[in-house]
Amino acid sequence: MKNKTFLKIIQPDDWHVHLREGDMMKVVTKFSSRINNRCVVMPNLETPITNSYLARQYKEHLSLITAGLNFTTLLPCYLIDSLDLEDFKLALKEDIFVGAKLYPINATTNSSFGISKIDNIFSALEILEELGKPLLVHGEKVREDINIFDREKYFIDEELQIIRNRYPSLKIILEHVSSEYGTDFVNENKNTAGTITPHHMMLTKKDFFYENSINPHHYCMPVVKEESDLIALRRCACSGNKKFFIGSDSAPHDIVNKETTSDIKPGIFSAPCSIELYAEIFNQENALEKLENFTSINGPEFYNLPINQDKIYIVKKEWIVEEFTIFNDIKVKNFYGGEKLKWKIEF
Repeated sequence: MKNKTFLKIIQPDDWHVHLREGDMMKVVTKFSSRINNRCVVMPNLETPITNSYLARQYKEHLSLITAGLNFTTLLPCYLIDSLDLEDFKLALKEDIFVGAKLYPINATTNSSFGISKIDNIFSALEILEELGKPLLVHGEKVREDINIFDREKYFIDEELQIIRNRYPSLKIILEHVSSEYGTDFVNENKNTAGTITPHHMMLTKKDFFYENSINPHHYCMPVVKEESDLIALRRCACSGNKKFFIGSDSAPHDIVNKETTSDIKPGIFSAPCSIELYAEIFNQENALEKLENFTSINGPEFYNLPINQDKIYIVKKEWIVEEFTIFNDIKVKNFYGGEKLKWKIEF
């Protein structure tokens, strides 16, 4: 289907985005809402969303920004060692939370409140399994003796496999799968799915390192890896495999936190061109006919949510991605900014 010049697909959802908070939320939300009907919004704010009160507050802020848009935000609960289980269960029943998010402690941005021992959340996982709600996982094991490129493998072996065996009916989503090892885990286990970002299907560690330093705008967690991992991710996404679906992990940081600090923040902001990036990848893999399954069908089916009814058009049209997103004092480098793409959403 490489000669196709337009695509008509079911409106997509994005099952992993960061909308942040404050002014940053105002500037980046419009990009995630430009094409998606629903987005799963990450709860790792400066004050993590660990209970129903904080969830309601955050949703109220979001509703003010998204008023008038056909756009729904779904929020998982940020799991902590000392979770209020009664509040957690009620919030799940009332759909205040769509599920729960496991952040290993200090694995990524605002994860200092994350889980120190998985035993501490077994009661919460029992509730998720009982209610049929998913566990969303940032799958990295952080330890001094573990290489940054091996964190996903160690987390799967030492943490996630234990959860998978202990709670066989629990729906688990290994988010932003970044390795061939991760894709194998998803494929080999029931009730398990994975989201895949565009940047993990476009970048390798060669794009991450340059001149004995790193490219801060290609720095994300989990980090991009080997060519063989990129190939495995493309194979799973573009094959029609129902276990994998879209999750851009669009994660903005002000350029100050990327270029003018020794403490570089991990995150790649892809929302201004996310669906176009996916179309580009699927076109390169001669799999455009499988794009709709990945972007619009596999995700809602795993979450037990309705498939969207509206359609969108993506046309073969060259355009240059804006280099930056700027709003007041905020300046964010767009992924693929300044580069040419060959597919574009048509409104």
